[in-house]
Order: sequence, then C-alpha cells, then structure tokens
Amino acid sequence: MRKMLVLFGAMLLALLPATGALAQSSEGQVVVVHGIPDLTVDVYVNGDLTLEDFEFGTVAGPLTLPEGTYDLEIYPADADPSSSDPALAGSTDLPGGAYASIVAYLEEGGSPTLGVFVENNSNTAAGDARITARHLADFGAVDILANDGAVFEGVTNGQGADVDVPADTYNIKITAAGDASTVAFDADLNLLEGTNTIAYAIGSVAGGSFQVVANTITGLESAPEGVPTGTAGLAGSSATLPIIMIAAGLVVVAGGTALVTRRNEI
Repeated sequence: MRKMLVLFGAMLLALLPATGALAQSSEGQVVVVHGIPDLTVDVYVNGDLTLEDFEFGTVAGPLTLPEGTYDLEIYPADADPSSSDPALAGSTDLPGGAYASIVAYLEEGGSPTLGVFVENNSNTAAGDARITARHLADFGAVDILANDGAVFEGVTNGQGADVDVPADTYNIKITAAGDASTVAFDADLNLLEGTNTIAYAIGSVAGGSFQVVANTITGLESAPEGVPTGTAGLAGSSATLPIIMIAAGLVVVAGGTALVTRRNEI
C-alpha cells in the first residue's frame, strides 16, 4: 500500500501552458482522478485537508488555484498529521492558465502509475463540441467508433485523444482493437456545443473494478471572460457525458475491454 500511496501522492504538476482563455489567467484549474482500486487517502495542500477519504472512482475538482508553488502531503485515510508522518511530502508548481487532469491509474498488467494531462480548453467552432477519451484501465488496445466509423484505432493503455465534432448525439462503440464485432461499450452520447467532455476509463477488467468516470469543461463556445469551469464526477448536468459503469462481465474476448484515447499527450 505504501508504494501505491507514494505513486498517487507524486502529483507533480509538470504542466504545459494551456490554450484559450485560461492562457491569460493568473489561476489554473486541476482535476484529480483516483483510478487505483483498493486505496483510500487524505490529501493535504499547504497544510489544509483538501481531499478527505479520497476513494477509487472519485473525480475531485476542478480546484481553481492561483499560480504558484504548493506543498502536498499524502496520508493514509484518517491518519492524524500531528502525530504521524506523511506517506509522501513534496512541492509542485502550478502555472497560470493550465487546466490539468492528474490521474492515478493502472497500467496494462496492473502496475500503478501516475499521469498528468493538460486538457484542450481552447474555444470550439460555432456548433461544435469536443470529446476527450483516455485509456487508463488495465487492458490491451481498443478502437473507438462514432456512428460505426473509426475515430481512434489501436489505442493502448496510457494514451488519449481529443476531437471536435458537430454538437449532436452520437453512437459510440468501444471494441477490441481490429475487431469491430467485439463490442464492449455501446451508448448514445449527447455532446453539447461548447463543451469538452473528458472520459477516463479506470480500474481493472480482470479485477472487476473497471469503470468510466467523466469531467466536462463548459463555456468553450465563445471566448469567456473568466476561467472555463468543469463538472466532475459520476453524475452531472445534461452537459456531462452519461457515465456507464461497465462491469467485468461485459468482457467479450480474451478476458476484457477498456476505453479511451488522447491526442497531445504529455
């Protein structure tokens, strides 16, 4: 467990400057996704308890923070900081204008790791929506189809991509790479104008913990005056991607399936 705590706590925000409205801001936004099963922690930022009893499958944020340096301390859930040492202590820099996802997840094969991703928060063209997909689950390569046409092919664990499409309802399928007949995810998704819906596939198919969680950035249809906002978690408004909790029983071939992709990956 200590190894996983250390991996999860190493949230060094090696962030690139974001595009769009946030690029001129003195604040940044951070979403934290807990994608490692069987691990609960408390996260302290600058000495304050920021995320308490942070559990697998949780999307926290977005947290809007002034640009600057932040001290992070990670404790096992419910530990007393006054009488125990953190599992990890460190500091990190957050640049102004960044919108970032920090994801603790499982590599293919089940080893825990950490990914930091800067999201595409640039404005969408009139009438367009954006979808970002990430394969952060313990499984092999997948293809992602929209209305039966391949959008991303051969997506492996740790990869991700985003694409702008006309705002509409799309039938999205996730299949084993190279086998369109092996469908593991099949849902109609309503993508609204001026949003970036970010879907994270996390957990392990073989271990029975696979699921999809999401975060939606709104306000991208025109140049906003402030910072674009996000809607994180397992449920949200009509602008949020419907969350499909995919049980391990949906495995169709060779033991499993997973989601996701991303372009412009760190």
